[in-house]
Order: sequence, then C-alpha cells, then structure tokens
Amino acid sequence: MNKASQIKFYKSILKDNEILLLKSSDSFFGCHYSSSPLNVLTNFSGTSGEAVIDKSGNIKLFVDTRYHLLADKITNKDVQIYKMQLAETFFDSLKKIYKKNTVLHVPCDILLKDYLKYDSYFDVRKYTLKDNFAKNNDINLKNSIFIVDKDIERQDFSFKINKLKKNNSNIDKMLVFDLDEIAYLTNLRSFQMQNSSLFSSILYLDFKNSNYVLFADGCEKIKIENLNILKLSEFNNYIQSIQDEIHVDVEKINVKNYLLIKKPKEIKNNNLSLYSSVKSISVIKELEKSFSKLDKAIFNFKNQLKAGLSEYDLKNIFEKELLKQGAKTTSFKTIMALDSNSASIHYTDYDKNKILQDEMLFLLDCGGYWDGGYATDITRTFYFGSRPSLLYKKIYTNVLKAFINCFLSKETNASKVDYIARKILKPFEKCGFKFNHGLGHGIGTSVHQNPPRLSISSDDIIKPYQVHSIEPGLYGKDIEIGLEFGVRIENCVYWDVEYNRYSLSKFPFEEVLIDYGMLNEIEADFVKKWQESF
Repeated sequence: MNKASQIKFYKSILKDNEILLLKSSDSFFGCHYSSSPLNVLTNFSGTSGEAVIDKSGNIKLFVDTRYHLLADKITNKDVQIYKMQLAETFFDSLKKIYKKNTVLHVPCDILLKDYLKYDSYFDVRKYTLKDNFAKNNDINLKNSIFIVDKDIERQDFSFKINKLKKNNSNIDKMLVFDLDEIAYLTNLRSFQMQNSSLFSSILYLDFKNSNYVLFADGCEKIKIENLNILKLSEFNNYIQSIQDEIHVDVEKINVKNYLLIKKPKEIKNNNLSLYSSVKSISVIKELEKSFSKLDKAIFNFKNQLKAGLSEYDLKNIFEKELLKQGAKTTSFKTIMALDSNSASIHYTDYDKNKILQDEMLFLLDCGGYWDGGYATDITRTFYFGSRPSLLYKKIYTNVLKAFINCFLSKETNASKVDYIARKILKPFEKCGFKFNHGLGHGIGTSVHQNPPRLSISSDDIIKPYQVHSIEPGLYGKDIEIGLEFGVRIENCVYWDVEYNRYSLSKFPFEEVLIDYGMLNEIEADFVKKWQESF
C-alpha cells in the first residue's frame, strides 16, 4: 500500500485533535522493517523509532540519540523529527507534546506493557491494520527451521523444560512469546527473517499435564521428544478453548494475544529470560569459534583497503568476506561509516559518493550468524593512513581507556559499569564530543538479547556466562577546528564463575590511533598484550 493510500486510511480513523501511532515493528520479531507503515510514511529505516500522525496528515518521528544525525539525512522533509535525549522514552516525549486524555489510536498488536503505559495518560483506542499495511517483506517463511547440532546445544528440550517446571512450581500453564526464549527451549533456529536466526512462533507449556505445543510453520520435518508442533494459524482457536488460568509475561505479550486468553495471569518473575541469557560452556565454545571467524573476515577485509573505494564498496567487500568464513547471514545491518558519517552512531546509508581517501578515519560495526544460530558483534574504528591528527588519537585513546577500565572492572552492577566509561568520556563534551548511548547489551540468538542491559538506567546484575558487549564511544564535531567524526570500540565479553572476564573478539585495536602516553601503566600493558595476542 503506497503512502497516499495509507494516509487516507489513517485520516478516516482520526478526528480533530486525535493522534495515531504508526505501526513500526513486526508482531513476532519486534524489529523495525523496511515496509512498515512508519518506514513507508517517513522513509526512516533505523532499527528503533516511533511516529504519530494527526488528522491533517502531519507526522512526528521520535528517535533516540543513536539516530539523530541519520534521521536528519534520510527522513522525508515533511516529517517533523523529535530528537529524544539519553534515557528519555517515547512515552516521556509524547507527554511533553500532548495533553492528558488526548485520544491516541494504537495498533491492536502493540505490546500490552506499552498499551497500559499509554492508557495511564492518554485516551487509548485500538485500530486494526489492513493485511497489506502490516506485511513484512523482510520475512521469508520458506526458509527451513532446523535443530542446532547436539555438540553445540547439549541440553535438550526435555532437560530445559524440567528445569523450568521445577523453578515454576506455582504455574500449571504458561505461554512464551519471546522468540529468544523459544529458541533457547526448543534448540530450533531459522533464517526466515533478515539479520536473525529466530522464527515466527508461540510456545504453550502445560506443566501439569506434560503437554507442550509449539505453534510454528515450516516444522514438518522437525521431531522433538515431548514437543507437539501445530500450525501457527491454529493458535487462536487452541488458546480460546482453554478455560484454566494461563500465565504470561506481560512485558512480552501483545494486546491481541492477551485478549484471546480466558484467564490470563501475570508471571511475577520470568526466570526464563535469565535462563536463556546464561550460556552453557558448549555454547561459549561455539561463540568463540564464531567470533574467530568474524575476526578473520575483518582481517581479510582490512587487507583489501585502498583509496577510491566507496562506503557501498567497503560494505560489500566486508560482507563477501563474512560469507567466505561460512556465515549464514549478517546479524544486523552492517554499519560502514567514512569520515564525518562516523559521527552518526547507527549509520547505514552507504553513500556511493563517500570515497575512502588517504588519512581518513572510518568505523565498522558488524557481525554474522554461523551454524549455531548465535549472533556475533564487533566494532572497530580504523584509520586509512599513517599520520592521524592529535585530535583523532586523543579521542580514540580515551575511548580505548573507557573500554579497558570497564573490561578490567569486577563491578557486577550494569549501571555502575556504564558509569565507569561515562566518567572517563564526560569531559570531552566541552570540546564537542558525547557518549550518548548505552555501554552495552546482551547477545545470544539475537544481537540485542536482554538481560543484561548496560546503561545508566539499568538495574541488571551481570551474571557469569551472560555474554554482553562493552562498546564505549565518542561522537561529534570539534568546537575549535570543526572536524566531525565518531569513534567506537566494541568487544563481546563474558565472566566465568570466578568473575574473570574474557573477550570473544580478539581483533587488534587500531595501533596508529593509540597514544600510549595517555595510558597509565596498567592500561598500556593491557593494550600491548592484546596487540601481541592476535
């Protein structure tokens, strides 16, 4: 459905002084996609963002700090961009603009937690989209669903279900909607969605009667002991026929599915999300292999650098090397940003006219999926030349200092780890550079799997074998000389049971950008050993 037809549809729903929340994310995957109503009407293609439209057809797009520069560049000129600040939520932003009890129309598949939040301030009404409005063209349901090799996932479905049952003795029946949690329990994966190893599915668990049902398509050849598999289209009737209480995580169920349940009951503490975030030793070993292949792909890519290549060329060269190492797909849209574009935190525009030249800085944030279906993620800032400016070295070295101090810290509180980096990088705001995103995220079957979440607002405690990123950065324009760029360094790491931290990424830091005179003895020794180990 084209832009004009969509706007006509929304105007037919709205009255004066009412607003409508544009559908931005997929009902199953929770990700933004290229054919979503938000994308069609705004042209914004970032992985996070929300937009509202009013009766006159005016659209406001709300983006977080990662997308301030990108939104300016790619969003349609008739869209008003609202740039949220660090830790500011979309709900916070709406309340600043619209009066209490303003009528807000929301898609019927909105998450229940968001619906309840909006309903506490607005007069919320649900609307249903026409099928072609909501179609996700990034999904290919023909891609097969497969079982992960037993050498990687040694704990089978029955083992994991028994563990879950034992720790949820007060629950007879529950529904699982989180795709990472479903992948964890079933050991199933698929590449039916771009940049993902997950698949459209819902899992019903009846512990009392040992009846476990996976609702998913494309599982005809899958046989898992104690697991029944039905078509996804059978879910509605199946659930509506159950008269007993069914427990759900209200953070992860949408309004449409919640209303299907006769007697829904909230799960107070969803330990399943914790189970899926803590990796077994065999999974850690698989991740080590995958990250080694990612490091090799970057090494081969770096050896092909030459002046005259565009951002688009460089992105294609890297992804070709990734596939050569056996990757099934990228784990997210590759970020390749030359020169001033590196100041845009999640830049993915791939300008064919932005050309690599001598003495130029650029940023690569990338990852892939291999046989186990686990995401990989790394960021390196490179310098194409041998004479970087003092400013480049100053910014890069201090971002590196932030990474080292977070990596070496024994702090388990996620927000306090974030603060370690923020304290080191805060002084650079006075010269025009900011660290305006969270320090890191969990990683697993999704490239952003939580817990843990490392940010100033997080209350997570980092557990042993929770794999997560540490990715400090500085972005901006120097207030004296006007040089605009960004630097980010990211490794994915984990603790063992004795709280020794290990990095899955081994790729060297950019030696030419390091000013060892800015490092203390511990930091300098860390860097030297790191550089020698690759």
